[in-house]
Amino acid sequence: MKVPVGRTGFVRIIFQETWTALKTWPEAKQWMVALRLAVPTLAIIALIGFLGGWAYWYPVDRWQEAVSAVFIAFLISAIPTELVFRGVLLSALVRLSPRWGAWLSTLMFAFFYPVYATINQTKWNDMLAMPSFCFAMVIFGIILSHIRIVSRSLWPVIMIHGVAALVWMLALGRQFN
Repeated sequence: MKVPVGRTGFVRIIFQETWTALKTWPEAKQWMVALRLAVPTLAIIALIGFLGGWAYWYPVDRWQEAVSAVFIAFLISAIPTELVFRGVLLSALVRLSPRWGAWLSTLMFAFFYPVYATINQTKWNDMLAMPSFCFAMVIFGIILSHIRIVSRSLWPVIMIHGVAALVWMLALGRQFN
């Protein structure tokens, strides 16, 4: 098979890789590896959040908030973010530099949040700009990039990101709601 040359061919390959990663459902063994990495990482991130002042225990008390949080966590947070950072960007950057692609994607992911807070007025701006939050996102991004590369699928990272956002919205981040 002849690999297309030029910018158009490169873009086509990147989107094909992202589409393939979206169509690929990992085997049970890969899900277990992803969970073994994600659970302790999310515990460390929660600890960073408690110490940094952007997480504390305050669970929701209304089912309407919980239903809303599910949609926000997955449809607004996890799916688009993972498609961009672990789908398109990671695929492109790894092709350009296998050694540094995952790191560059991770740093772009971590610093996306303070940039987003600067551009948009949201109720989360103060939290998104905190150095401890950026540090936690670097840790999260490293783990998600590793899981994406090893599993060759976007689904584990979408699910882990979505569950992490959901837990934060339902129990740890209500001071920002």
